[in-house]
Amino acid sequence: MCTPLRQTTGSSATGGLDRSVPLRATRTPCHEPAGPAIAPPAPAARRIRRAAAGRIRLAAALLALAAGCGDNVTAAGDAGAPDAAIPPAIGQFPDGFLWGTAIAPYQVEGDLHGTDWYQWETECGSRCSGDSADDGPGFLVHHEADLDAAREMANNAIRLGIDWSRLFPTEESFPASPDPDAVALYHDIIDAARARDLQVMVTLVHFALPSWIHDLTDRAARPGWEGDAIVDRFARFAGWAAAEYGDDVDLWITINEPFVNVVGGWVSGDVPPGESLAIDTGLAVAERMIRAHAAGYDAIHEMDTVDADGDGAAARVSIAQHSRVFVPKDPDDARQARAVEMFRYLLNDYFLIAVTRGDLDRNYDFDADDPGDAAADPSLAGRLDFIGLNYYGVTVVIATANDNAFPLIGIPFLNDLELQGFDAPKSDFGWAIYPAGLRQVIDELAPYQLPIIITENGIADAGDALRPRFLIEHLYEVGRAIDEGAEVEGYFHWSLMDNFEWSSGYCPRFGLLRVDFDDPQRPRTAGAGADTYRRIIEDGTVDPALFGELAYGEPGYCPRLGL
Repeated sequence: MCTPLRQTTGSSATGGLDRSVPLRATRTPCHEPAGPAIAPPAPAARRIRRAAAGRIRLAAALLALAAGCGDNVTAAGDAGAPDAAIPPAIGQFPDGFLWGTAIAPYQVEGDLHGTDWYQWETECGSRCSGDSADDGPGFLVHHEADLDAAREMANNAIRLGIDWSRLFPTEESFPASPDPDAVALYHDIIDAARARDLQVMVTLVHFALPSWIHDLTDRAARPGWEGDAIVDRFARFAGWAAAEYGDDVDLWITINEPFVNVVGGWVSGDVPPGESLAIDTGLAVAERMIRAHAAGYDAIHEMDTVDADGDGAAARVSIAQHSRVFVPKDPDDARQARAVEMFRYLLNDYFLIAVTRGDLDRNYDFDADDPGDAAADPSLAGRLDFIGLNYYGVTVVIATANDNAFPLIGIPFLNDLELQGFDAPKSDFGWAIYPAGLRQVIDELAPYQLPIIITENGIADAGDALRPRFLIEHLYEVGRAIDEGAEVEGYFHWSLMDNFEWSSGYCPRFGLLRVDFDDPQRPRTAGAGADTYRRIIEDGTVDPALFGELAYGEPGYCPRLGL
């Protein structure tokens, strides 16, 4: 029986927890190695972190709240600009470091018509590109060649997903009667990866849900994350997946970027179900995701009892937590500092606090000691074996004129940050390229005392003019963090190949393999980024000479549409 994490040292007098005083925790583990301890930061101790949970354009939904914010702000300067000098050498990445790429079923498979995302494609109108996921790279057809390409880049791991709706096309089929062809298909893919010495990390829910769970045409009957039934259903799916595929899989991601889904689905309205400023509903959804993860964690550990990779642990479970760096547009503006603090807390820490310490701060005052809060909930605490970290950059925050959308009391800007005074190279999406932020969020995760696996990091770059330098700078920061004591176990680049980038369709190109979507055969071509990634992996370090060889080129342009 699992017992909850219990604080033994390091309490903070502020009601929050101080990052400068790490907590340790004790418990009877469900498995070995035991471990996490954690603590959210005290407000005065937090560093600058990320903005609106993932790749969400929250500003569109919140601009109406900005009246009165004013234009008299101080520029953030060129803090995001890369250093042109050749940096000092770093050490070798550790033995056993995971080098991989990441993909997701809805983005690469096609023919997933039994999902809420397929419904969304047909009704989202101007909120979407008009592209269809059915016209994607066809991974199911080309997976053998794609996995060969991953090995040719010297990868030793891959993160992929199994789609719930493909495995269980109807409510009646769940959980006793999965589609046998779908079950065999995912076994074939996992087996093909392992045959190429690629360790497999499996994601269970990467945004898309079966439409028999979340039906956009009948949300009252099938409400998805808005209904309590999903917690038990997800736990049963997780347990089924662990029993079915656990002999070959040790690394599990329960939910990809949960707060990205919350903000996109219930605040900015960019993704299913498309609600705008439904703050209370979105926060209730977030709590269900927390409970679903915890229940899924227990189910995976119960059902996956085979150590597939020989490291002594049959299963290691996490979420893919999207963390960004947050900066106020005006560092001297107290309202902006308060908004940054709240975004950091909600979107970077809240989920992690809940599934490590077991705390639910339902009035969002940075503690769990008020009526209605939950502290050290034994059904939540200690339900994380490592931190899966997705990192994409920096966000500039201004404050809203009032607290009408509390706890979202700021407006985050992700695109074209030079307009906000933050100068840095940028991607085709207009996102600032900020490699120092990856080191920053790694450092800020230290109080959780858990190993980190970077589960996503990538760039929209159709011309492959930015990706080589992007890889050099970001992996240099990872190596530097490891040299200075951070326990980072792996890096998965987003993505292996160009794919369907949700509402933005096929304009943004994140792939190390360029896909020709005009050719029915969908041929792939490895670009300069793939060569750079292979060179770094084979060298086992980032050679400082690379900084003198490769610079950022000019970005293209892709309109930003939701996720």
